[in-house]
Parts: sequence; structure tokens; C-alpha cells
Amino acid sequence: MMLSIQYVLKIRVCNNSNDMNIHQITDLHIPDENVTEEQYLHVRENVRRQLDYTNKTKPDLLVVSGDLTMNDACESGCLWLRDQLPDIPVIVIPGNHDEPEMIKRLFGEWPWRQDYEDCSIVFLDTSPDLMSKEDMSNLQAAESEAPCILFMHHPPHRIGTGFMTINQPLLNCDESAAAISNSIVEHVFCGHYHNEAEILCDKFMLYLTPSPAFQISLNQAQFSMESFVPSVRTIHVCENQVTSELVFV
Repeated sequence: MMLSIQYVLKIRVCNNSNDMNIHQITDLHIPDENVTEEQYLHVRENVRRQLDYTNKTKPDLLVVSGDLTMNDACESGCLWLRDQLPDIPVIVIPGNHDEPEMIKRLFGEWPWRQDYEDCSIVFLDTSPDLMSKEDMSNLQAAESEAPCILFMHHPPHRIGTGFMTINQPLLNCDESAAAISNSIVEHVFCGHYHNEAEILCDKFMLYLTPSPAFQISLNQAQFSMESFVPSVRTIHVCENQVTSELVFV
């Protein structure tokens, strides 16, 4: 079946163990270079620590899943990030604080789907706080014999009872979750909520990856930040199995 998608790439991953390793970072919220607010002075250093870890371990792919800058769509913050990226394949998708056209111009256009030897990966743009009808239709029409992984900025599920669930959920969350459940996707990796979680949803696993900028309580109705250590989500695909953990850096 032909899908009406942006484009699909077929890539063969060759490594010694015949498996695939992916890193995800998200919600970087890189402040401007001249930032003076004390609560943001740590952010660039935390992002450097994330990228240093990825550069040392050399995964097959790094995914940056949205909300790149502290001041929305700040080009200088994006340029700083681009200069720091390791010399490995990187895909950047936008979040609700990003301008998708600028992401494409500075980091290249993300594919809708990319097929590897060990898995298929779908990348969705939920920057309008919505999953598009076209993306839902494409998900439900897609076919794959290998495990299918989905990256998107917003979680397609209400996580906890806190500030983000009350004020900033994916607006068509239930419809999006149903579309994923009726697709080949088995694992969904996202951010947006600035915290960590692993949740078994209807027919897929949902992995929430925290921010290196600040962490928000999942169950406090008022905006409430928590202490944290920056981390990188690592994803390992081997023999049709997908496993994931957070590595604190």
C-alpha cells in the first residue's frame, strides 16, 4: 500500500553485534548565550554532558525530540546545538516551542519513516499540540515485519494528574492513542512532560524522557519543579526485542 508520507529511507545498519542502538534527548530548552537567570545557568552544561556521553558511546542514531530552546524558536540556541552535535546520524523533530520550518532549515528535514535492518522508526511532528489526521491514517496503514518505534514530542497519553496533564496535553490525545494502538507501533518515545515514566498503554509501551533543563512534578496541579540529574535515554533493538533505560550523565 502506498503511503502519503514525506519520504521513507531504507538504511542498513552494520555493526559488530548486528543490533541497533539509539539515543534520545528532549526538551533541551537551551537558553540564550547571555542568560543571567541563575535557574538556567546549568542548562548548556547539562546538554553538553548528554552529548558527550552520546559522542563517547557512538550509537547508530541520536533523536532530539523537540523543544530545543528556552526562548521559543531561538535561532542562536539552535545553532549552538548544531555545533555541539556528535558526528553520528542525528534526527531532530520539533516540539511545541519550535518552529518546524527553522528545524528543517538548520538540521534537515526529518523523515516520516525510516527503515533499518533491525527496526522501523516513525517520526511525527506534534508541534501544533496535535497529531494530524494524515499521520493517524498513515500509521494505521503502515506495515513492517520488524519492530516499529515511534518518536513524537507529546505523549499520546495523560501521565499523572499534574500541571502538564491539566494544562498542556496533546489535544487529541485519546484519538492519537487509538491510532497508535491500531498500528504496527509497539514502542513510543516522547518528552514534553519534563519527567520520566514507562507506561504500558493499550497495545504499546510509552516511554517518557526527562529534560536536561528542569523537571516538573507529574502529580502536582501547580507548576512544581523537582531536583534531577540529566540523562540520556538509550534504546536497544536486538532480535526483535526493544529495551530502554535512562543513563544519568
